[in-house]
Amino acid sequence: MRDLIRTFKTVSAVLLVTTLAACGGGGGNGDTGGATVSQGVITAKGSIFVNGIEFSTTNATIRIDDNPGAESDLKEGMMVRVRGTADDSSRRGVATRVEAWDALEGRIDDNGVDPVAKTITVMGQQVKIEDNITRLNDDNNVKIFAGANFQPGDLVEVNGFPDDNGGLRATRVVKKSSGEFEIKGFVVNLGASSFGLSLLPGGTPSLTVNFSTLPAGVAEGSFVEVKALTAPSAGVLTATRIELEDRIGVAGEKVEVEGIVTSVDANVTTLVINGQTVLINSSTVFEGGVRDDIAPGVKLEAEGPLNAAGAIVATKISFRSNIKIEADASLTSASGLTVLGKQVAIIPTTRLDDGLPVDGDHIEVRAMENRDGGLVATRIKILNPSSRAFLQGPVTAFNGTAGTMTIVDTPISTSVAATEFRIDSDSSEQAVTSAVFFTRLITNVTVVKVRWNSFTSTAEVVDQAEIELDD
Repeated sequence: MRDLIRTFKTVSAVLLVTTLAACGGGGGNGDTGGATVSQGVITAKGSIFVNGIEFSTTNATIRIDDNPGAESDLKEGMMVRVRGTADDSSRRGVATRVEAWDALEGRIDDNGVDPVAKTITVMGQQVKIEDNITRLNDDNNVKIFAGANFQPGDLVEVNGFPDDNGGLRATRVVKKSSGEFEIKGFVVNLGASSFGLSLLPGGTPSLTVNFSTLPAGVAEGSFVEVKALTAPSAGVLTATRIELEDRIGVAGEKVEVEGIVTSVDANVTTLVINGQTVLINSSTVFEGGVRDDIAPGVKLEAEGPLNAAGAIVATKISFRSNIKIEADASLTSASGLTVLGKQVAIIPTTRLDDGLPVDGDHIEVRAMENRDGGLVATRIKILNPSSRAFLQGPVTAFNGTAGTMTIVDTPISTSVAATEFRIDSDSSEQAVTSAVFFTRLITNVTVVKVRWNSFTSTAEVVDQAEIELDD
């Protein structure tokens, strides 16, 4: 299962994002290649995989924190921005430039290690670590918070996304023997000799930065990197250097950004992901979820061209947690539960919309797979009691003749007579035959939702099978 889903993560963003919106180009409108910009996390090496595209870096210019680097310097879990070209049909790209950067580097504060919440605090900034998800060392033999043995005073380098609660969701945290103090963020409350630094535009600052001079162009709301020779004192960092960070691209350029939704308007037309404004319109296609699933704390990928104001006009929104299960909960605890026969872990970053479920609650779980192949809940809702159940995820095997498929390690049976087959394409749905349905499946790529109207067992024939948002 782990290898199959990892293949899905590598491949699906490509097919579902066409032209590498998953890496900055296109967006489900028939593009097959071209110039792209992709900003996200390195999920695998060889050359590098970013947002589902394998980029060759053989002839790329590589920069690591503004210094010249080599491909060997790029590590899984690093945040990068890739410029180059990509071809949707081959699911491969060629990088011309790769820029990697950390979100902050510094020493863990006094009393800055919380083993229960699994957080560390670095220079006043809370860093959230997810067991079996956050990269804690580069040979991947430390997978959980306790194994990292974080101590106050440890010098660490952190990669990650800002979340909606003012924290940094770490994708990679590594200890260092030497280094400087640096942190990236948005300028707030700019004064003559100081400003606040926040992870989010207009957000609450985690530090006050004192400076003697500012680079040209720095203004309220600018995204900057601050460097210092000494650690903050009483929440104040004295900058030795401030750099204005580049924007992701220029107007009209096709880009893709991965991150956590930190804000969204009431009509779900404007949201912010990783500090980047994203606009949704009637042409936006959703993959692995629907518009109503968008909420603060949800991890997404957004792709599309930049407008004149620097916002992404989304041609496609892809949900990173595309496994979804609805059924009654059992064996519930603060650390996990069982739903539809699947064990699902609950971690500190799991969003509990209605509090912790109890046995018998009818729930909806959105989940992702960790590096050990287990399911981790990203969001849990408690629903009204119901006899129905559904399961959504990538198809890992299927047999059209027999009418069977496998979703999240669960064998699924269909029937020409008893199952309604549907394809949800963009904003419309259509009924199709069993034969048409199975011809549309692609192993480890296609996301399917199956439903039992009166659930008794997953061995029963499903009442409905729907290809979720197939393009």
